[in-house]
Amino acid sequence: MLFKRIQKRLFSTVNLVVLVSVISACAITAPVQEMSDARQSIKAAKDANAEKLAANVLSEAQQRLRSAMRELDAGEYERARILALEAKHLALKARQLSENNRQQ
Repeated sequence: MLFKRIQKRLFSTVNLVVLVSVISACAITAPVQEMSDARQSIKAAKDANAEKLAANVLSEAQQRLRSAMRELDAGEYERARILALEAKHLALKARQLSENNRQQ
């Protein structure tokens, strides 16, 4: 009877460790796509002349991307993902502002 309790507890513990490992593996992936999207958005903003027409917003996007790269290097993948998404959003805003300013 004692053996069965130990076996049952060990089985539950092993299952818990496996479950936590699987969940952790899913959550800890480098934000490769988000970083790429941010870089491409910044390039598109530059191509739209945002360096002159929306310099402040573009500069902020570039700063967020640099911060994301530092976080990525430090293994802080979730923080890097958030910063990369912010960089992309700001770059898209800079591009839009640049295109609007060019039309005026």
